[in-house]
Amino acid sequence: MDIYKQLFSKNTPGSDNGPAEGISNFAETTSFDDSSSQADGGKATAKDATNDVYTEHAVKRNGSWIGAVFNVMCISIGTGTMNLPSVVKRCGWFGVILFVLMAVIGWYVGTLFKRAMYSRPGRRISSFSLVTREAFGVWGFWFATVITYLYCCGTVISWIIVSGTQITRLLGFAGVTLSDKISMTIIAVVMWIPFTLLKTLSEITISSVFGVLTAMFTVIVLGVVSIQHPYTDTYHAPGYDSAPTHSFIIGEGIPSALASISFMYAGAVAFPHIEGNMRRAGQFGWMLFLSNSLVCGAYLISAVTGYYSFGNQTL
Repeated sequence: MDIYKQLFSKNTPGSDNGPAEGISNFAETTSFDDSSSQADGGKATAKDATNDVYTEHAVKRNGSWIGAVFNVMCISIGTGTMNLPSVVKRCGWFGVILFVLMAVIGWYVGTLFKRAMYSRPGRRISSFSLVTREAFGVWGFWFATVITYLYCCGTVISWIIVSGTQITRLLGFAGVTLSDKISMTIIAVVMWIPFTLLKTLSEITISSVFGVLTAMFTVIVLGVVSIQHPYTDTYHAPGYDSAPTHSFIIGEGIPSALASISFMYAGAVAFPHIEGNMRRAGQFGWMLFLSNSLVCGAYLISAVTGYYSFGNQTL
């Protein structure tokens, strides 16, 4: 638990408050002092099996802060951006404050997490699960590992489902009949190709650039169309007979809205890999601040324009 004593230390190796020189020479290692693993005359124990994953390998720092910005943004901005007006509908204009608040919290969590990675002098803890191992022991490690895999797999699966169903609907407007299963299979195959070909974050950055540009184009189109075609007294959603109304705060909708907004900044599991790819680790803090600011701006464009135009009639 001594990792907590070093989280707020301004002299943490590799922190943004100190020079980044020499960080690229750190071994990305995870050696822990578990005396119990030496018991039984050096025979292998259950903890030894766990510690087998603590291997040592060099950090390849060949990425720029610009590429790191695109990687963080690509993780955060996705198809769910189009649903943000509905999130604000649940809690009112107060949701705008929640977007900004969670962006700041996400940045602060990232800076603390980086300090935790360098809490061992001269060493770098290489992943989210291993930082948890340092703080909470072997049970914390396995809990974080399970959560990480569920998060990563669940995100991909949900994206395949959403994309597949939306492609089926869009093709339907063009008179093309295609089942949801076939659409999802096509999406999965298309995703599998870059997954197998791209091996490093530097290579993945190229796809991140296209992903971010596509998402930003969608956000801008969504904002412009919302402003151009707002609901009025004569043009409104089916089932309503007047212009939409707006609320500053809707108390009962805050918990669900906060859960949705928090998930939009949930990229902490990838921070160790993004930071480990940066040539200058000292730039990670303000890089993450810039990334979260841009992500928050994109979210606000979608959420504010949508709720302003459609109000309580937002679908």
